[in-house]
Parts: sequence; structure tokens; C-alpha cells
Amino acid sequence: MNTLIKYIGLLIGLSIVILISSCSTTSDPQPKNVPNIPNPQKVRVVWNISSLASGSRGSFIPCFDENAIYTADNAGDIYKIDRTDGTIINLFRLRRSLSSGTATSSDSIFVTTTDGYLLSIDKVTGKIVWQAQLPTLSIEAPQSTNGIVVLKTNDAEIIAYNATNGNILWVYQRNNPPLTLRATKTFQIVGKDVVLVGQPGGRMALINLSNGTVIWETYVAMPEGATDLDKLTDVAIRPAIDDKEICVATYNGKLVCLNAITSGVIWSRAFSTTYDLLINNDSVYAISIDGTIYSFDKNTGGILWQNSVLQYRSLSSPVLLGDNLLIIDSEGFINLVDKNNGALVAREKSKLQDGISLPWSDGKSAIVQSANGNIAEIE
Repeated sequence: MNTLIKYIGLLIGLSIVILISSCSTTSDPQPKNVPNIPNPQKVRVVWNISSLASGSRGSFIPCFDENAIYTADNAGDIYKIDRTDGTIINLFRLRRSLSSGTATSSDSIFVTTTDGYLLSIDKVTGKIVWQAQLPTLSIEAPQSTNGIVVLKTNDAEIIAYNATNGNILWVYQRNNPPLTLRATKTFQIVGKDVVLVGQPGGRMALINLSNGTVIWETYVAMPEGATDLDKLTDVAIRPAIDDKEICVATYNGKLVCLNAITSGVIWSRAFSTTYDLLINNDSVYAISIDGTIYSFDKNTGGILWQNSVLQYRSLSSPVLLGDNLLIIDSEGFINLVDKNNGALVAREKSKLQDGISLPWSDGKSAIVQSANGNIAEIE
């Protein structure tokens, strides 16, 4: 009963956030017309699959195993796709509504359901190997490595499971503020040893993957203000890691770069975002809550350039594609932004609409899944 009450409370808090953020008036900022691009660079969709069910933005993130892509959709379909040409190798129909996915181990695929279960699916047969009931719903894709599956529930509880049998290995949880964001990408397994976790209220933690021991915890931004809405300062993105430096940002708070070993702050500045950061060489690329794109000096936090041409267009998180940032807006336009000066150098229409899950890129091409049921490779 307590779990149910807690879950209902979370839903009420979420509804408040959605209501506040979705109320539309004629005075709301509107996107500006994007100017014509002289001599645009080439960007193209290599292949596109349009058979996925439409669903939640951000909850289904494709993952890779050798040369295959695994992903899923809200309808309960799990896809194994040949990355080279987009051929569907396997399609497993679970006939269960899913809330997030996917992760893989050597022999299993992991997804979560809308009725609160973590499922382990046999890669060959598509049959359910085991299922574990969750304390609350999970809308964030699980991650797996080294025989362990990690997920985060909607009440910000981090749970690690044995990938073979579904037994719980450890749990990490702290008290949450009364009001939190509905986040779909807030933790990251780093290598095979640790988990980096962003939490409500501006907290972040580094956790030993094998036993759940907390290596360090810190506040990257302190909640401030008179009301719960003013104090909304969640880490709603996956922390970005570069060697021994971690960069992370919060909603209504700060952009911070930390020493990964000590958690000491290298630099911080006021910033608000729910878009993931990108670290490349000596730059940290970030998109503010209004869609302005920034390049910051990784060592000092100083602004190198900024571009507001894509403001108010509901963008994807940036990934690197060649010498450019790949950013897709909710209307399906594929945008390339020069990483060195911020100029918009390409803009092409695609079927990838209604919001994008966290893209994956190796620098030469990117895999992108959209909320309107498409998955594509872009180069």
C-alpha cells in the first residue's frame, strides 16, 4: 500500500510538471524561420525502419551487440537489426506493453513493462527467461555489463540484478524532493566497475557496480527558492565522461565539470537543461532548456560560441558526426552544426519526428530512434 501511495504521489507531481510545461498561450516563444544555408554539407539517411509502434520519447534507446542493433517499442516488439543495411534479423512479439528498453548480455535482452517488471528475453528464441517485479515503474532504459543489469525506477531507486537469474544484488536510494522531473536518461555504467548516477535535487553519485558501495556523493546544484517548483533542480541527463573528468548539468541549476576521482568541482556556471552533454577534445557542447546550442571551454567553462537558430524546436541531445554536431528537432529535420564555430551547415527533412531517444554515434554514422516509430542510420 505504501508503494502504491508513493507511486500515486509521483504521478501527481509529474502531472503538475507536465501541466505547467505544456500550458500554451499566444505569448509563448515561437521558433524563428531557419535561414537558407549556403553550400550545405551532405547528410543522408542510410536506412530507415518505420514499423515500430509510436510511444514515449526517450524510453527506448537502441543498443549494440557485435554488428546488430537491439531495440524495442511500447507495443512489446523487440527488434534485432543488421546495422549495415537495416534488415530486420529477428522480431519478437512479447504481447506485453513495455515502458523502456533495451540492454543486452551475452545471451539475453532486457526491457521493462508498464505493469512494473524487468524481463530477461532469450536472444535466440525470444522467450522470457525470468522476470523481476519492480517497486515502481521504470521508464529509463536498463543497462547491462559483466553479468549485472542495472535500472532506475520512477522514484529514483537504482537496482542491480544478477543477469542470469534476476536476483537483486544491491539497491541505492535517497530521499527525494516533493517534485521531480520525468527523466529517461540519468545514469551510466562506466566500463565494468562503476555506475554514475544523476538524482533529483541536484545530487550525483559514483557507485561500485559489483556491490553497490557508494564511492562518493555530491551536490552539483543546490535547490533554491520558495516553492517546490522553484526548487526543482534535478539531474535529468546522463553524465558525460572524458578521462578523469565528469560534466553534468541540471534543470534550473548549473553546468558543472568535476574530478571523477575526488568529485571536486573544476568549474561551474548557471545553466538549465534536460539535454545530454557532449565532450570532444577541449570543448563541452550543451543545449539549454530553450534550445540554444553552446560550446564551452572544457578547462575553464568559458563560452566559445553559441547559436540560437534552433531555439524552441524540441531538440535531440547532440552527438558527433564528423566535424559537426548532429541534432534532430521534433519536426524531423536533421541538423548539422559545425563544432568549431556553431554555424548551421546542413538541414534535411526525415521521418524521425515527435522527439528522439538518446542517439548513438561512432563519429562516422549515427543510430537514431524517434517517438513516432522510426529507427534510422544517418551519415
